[in-house]
Amino acid sequence: MNIAQLNDLDRPLMEETIRLYEHEPDLQNLPSILFDTVARLIDADVVTYAEFHHKSKDFRALVSVEDDPAARGASMAAYARHMHSHPFWQNTPEFYGDQALRESDFFDDETYLNLPIVKEVFLPSRARRIMKMIIAHDDYVVDIAGFRVIGRPAFSDLERDRLVAFRPHIVRSYRQAQERTLAKLTPINRLRIAFPRLSPRQLEVASWVVQGKSNEDIATILDVGIDTVKAHVKALYSRIGAEGRLAAAVIAHTTPPFSELPPLWKLTSSAWGRQHRPI
Repeated sequence: MNIAQLNDLDRPLMEETIRLYEHEPDLQNLPSILFDTVARLIDADVVTYAEFHHKSKDFRALVSVEDDPAARGASMAAYARHMHSHPFWQNTPEFYGDQALRESDFFDDETYLNLPIVKEVFLPSRARRIMKMIIAHDDYVVDIAGFRVIGRPAFSDLERDRLVAFRPHIVRSYRQAQERTLAKLTPINRLRIAFPRLSPRQLEVASWVVQGKSNEDIATILDVGIDTVKAHVKALYSRIGAEGRLAAAVIAHTTPPFSELPPLWKLTSSAWGRQHRPI
């Protein structure tokens, strides 16, 4: 790479890196910030932000543009059907490593345009060129992809190198965003996210338990019988794995909220998954 190419790489990269850190995003607004940042950095028409949960083999995705909900739902279902046809679609850390990969790295034009996943998922929305990278995190991966529509050229090596160079900053920003998100969570929100099977009433009882209220106090506050409170407390302990009030309070303040499912399952109602609908 010569000096002119290095400057072409460095200037946009430096500008977008500064913008990313200046935003100080949490997990809820990080996707929209990355939509704009990645689109500018690699000149993409559309950017997607997805989380793939390996244990459940499910995924959730956000898209930078508005589109038809029915069409998007069908595309998500088609992607789930065909994603195992090639490692490029499977989003595994072993295949991607620290690289940004393009469809042109693996398929010639004729082969690519005849792939079922391309015909059913991408071409109906006029998406032709793809470049993406993944970030491994616990039991899931974050997939960030840029798309160009039909008629536009393939992503260049320079644009690939920009995205690869930008990847460590996305990794760091993601970790910082998670820390900011956790810092904002109240103990009850932490329980609600970490233990989605808790009922609204159990969460309400939990909110008073972690404040040190007795069963009698809670019965008075909620205007219910003491036996009802005891039943809710027992169910609460069972579902969160607590042996008493102190343990419940510790769990409410410290349990990892995303241990069962990734953030997109918990933090937004606009993420789309393989079930044809937003969660």
